[in-house]
Formats: sequence, C-alpha cells, structure tokens
Amino acid sequence: MSNSRLILGMSLTLSILAAACGSSNASKPATTSSTTTPAKLTHITMVEAVSAPAYAPVTLAKSAGFFKKNGLDVTVAPLQAGSTAVQALVGGGAQFDAGVASDVLIADSKGVGLISIAALTNSINLYIEINKQYAASKGITSSDPLNQRLLALKGANIGITAPGSITDLAVRMMMSSVGLKSGVDYHEISIGSPAANLSELTTGTIQATIFDPSYSRLATNKGVGILGVKATEFPALKDAAFGAVIVSKKYASANPTIVKEVATAFAETNNFIHDHPNQALADIDKLYPTISPAILAYSVPLYGFAVNAATNATAWKNMAQVLVQNGELTASQAATVETQYTNQYVPS
Repeated sequence: MSNSRLILGMSLTLSILAAACGSSNASKPATTSSTTTPAKLTHITMVEAVSAPAYAPVTLAKSAGFFKKNGLDVTVAPLQAGSTAVQALVGGGAQFDAGVASDVLIADSKGVGLISIAALTNSINLYIEINKQYAASKGITSSDPLNQRLLALKGANIGITAPGSITDLAVRMMMSSVGLKSGVDYHEISIGSPAANLSELTTGTIQATIFDPSYSRLATNKGVGILGVKATEFPALKDAAFGAVIVSKKYASANPTIVKEVATAFAETNNFIHDHPNQALADIDKLYPTISPAILAYSVPLYGFAVNAATNATAWKNMAQVLVQNGELTASQAATVETQYTNQYVPS
C-alpha cells in the first residue's frame, strides 16, 4: 500500500466512519457474560475491518459485556476492508482498529507507527469461492489438484474487499504459486464487504471471490459457488497472523491502561468462545441473523480465535514473508517484524 493510497483514502474513510458510528451490526443483545461493571466507563471508537463472523469477538465483546466489564464504552464501526479500517485509525477517526496484521506491517514500512496489542486469529482462514457455472465451464471441482483449481482462474475476474487488503494479498500469493499475475493473467475487482462480493458472485459479474468460511459455505449452500481454494492449503498462510487489534504506538504509550483494558476484553471474549462454545455460538447466532445457525456452527470453530488473544513470532514472521513475496515489504523491512506486535497487554 503506497503512501498516496493511505493518505488519499482517509477522507472517504472518515466519511464512512461517521455514518457507521451511528449504527451497529448486532441485531439483538447477546447473553451477558460478565457481572461486574465499573461505575465510570472510558469511551473509545473502534473500527472493524468488515462485519463478518471472522470478527465475531469484536461484536461479542460489546454485546456480551466484556468491554463494559473492563471499564470501556466502545463504539464499533464496521467498514469495508482492513485497509479501509487502518486508514480510519491513521486519520484519527478511531483509537483502535480490529483489523488485519498485514496492515500493521505495511503501515510501518511507510513510517506510520502502529502495533498489534491483541490477536483475534493467528491463521489466514480464507477461501476462494468460484462461481458454480464458471467452474462447470472449466470442468473443475473442489477435489481437483490445487494447481488445477488455481489455473482454472486464468482470465477470471476475482472479487476482493479492497486493494492492499488481506483478501488482495492472499489472492495474489495463491495465484502467483502457479505463475499467474494480477492485472495480466486475471483481474482483481474491488467490491467491498463479503455481502457485496456474494451479490456480485451470484450475478456472475465476478467469476470468483475470497471469503471467510461462513460466507463461502453460504455461497455453496445457495448453489452460487463451489469451494475452490483454501488459504490454509499454503503453510505460510495457515500459520500467519491475521485478525489483530491495532493501535498507534503513540496512543499505546500515552494510554497503557486503556490499551490493557481493550486487550483484556478480547482475551476474555476469545476464551469465552473456547470455554463455553455452545453459549458463545448461541450469542454469535444473534449477531449475524442473515447467516444460518448451521453455517455458523460449521464456521466458528474454523476461525481458531486466539486463546488469551495472544500471538506468536512464527505467525508474524510468516505474515511478513507473505508481504515480501507480494512486493509489499523489502526483506530489511520484514526483519523488524518483532517491533510490530506485543503480548504485554494481554493476560499472561
């Protein structure tokens, strides 16, 4: 992501943020899972890369009371992509970004000091979903060899959330494994939210897109697409930092107590999902009413929400190498990866 892309996107992002702050992606309150609420709450604004079950801890932390338990009154503003969310953070429209680890590394390479203070997930669990009619025309199925599935997308229009987003990066890495280059051998189409991508896949405007497991299964169940490629078929993507709670280094230094409260709230939320899976799933069902309980029951365990919201060096080194391979970072920039994340704010 270039400096100009980061800066030029800010004004539009802040306009979107202003509208988003007036709404919530939660349709009903989930079961309250905390019992003690401080008398005075600190208000913060948190942008969310996209409204999708892969980011369920964000909405669940709010609806189930984990933010309040830790002294926080949080306005959650869902946007259209991780790259859009980080623009809002850098532009001052939010104090926190529930976004994507790659955005921390790219921003740092441009001189913008960001840091991940809690992990949502440590695996890039994204799926390329292929339009069913297009797949039939190419004679491919989900069980064909990986290279054959990827090569079938030569000449296709592939939907992503936004340029520079993790959907963009993951598509480019997977396609490059068979020698296919974006803009030459296939075309990436910036569409926005997962719901918008599903709509375009349904009409055939795009021949494929990249989803989290819930939207992939939704598209398959609707008869719109077939599961084409899993990012987890690539070791570097399977064990790479993905969902991250991001803040500026300057804000973290000036507000360590608030940062610790946010990190603790996510640790408690992630652990609640692991320790009470049935209750957590019932709560998550209420937050995403357009996705069936059966699909959520299938997809939520696949996200692998990070225990204690902790991350690890391997996950971040793999993410940095993905960016180097895609030309977003130099090797020397990737060598500073250990300064871009911390576990100091999450419970030990």
